[in-house]
Amino acid sequence: MTSPYAQQGFRVGFDWGPVGAAAVPGSIVAVVDVLSFTTAVTVAVDLGIDVYPYRWRDETAVAYAEQHDAVLAVGRSQPGITLSPVSIRQAQGV
Repeated sequence: MTSPYAQQGFRVGFDWGPVGAAAVPGSIVAVVDVLSFTTAVTVAVDLGIDVYPYRWRDETAVAYAEQHDAVLAVGRSQPGITLSPVSIRQAQGV
């Protein structure tokens, strides 16, 4: 049985999530994560918060945040400011 995500026969394929990514045929796959980040930036900017994007989530991100006197976003299951719009709207003193 063919997967409902199958895109055989097309030159370019698009899909959503891990199941879709596994089913997209081809030798090159680009992962674009814009939904959470774009929404977070929109909410932050609307509130007058400066956003300093940073590529990696490691010790260099901590140093980058400190360099800019910024708060580093955390994962959604951790306490603190996340990329959740609710978390950003509830942030105090940022």
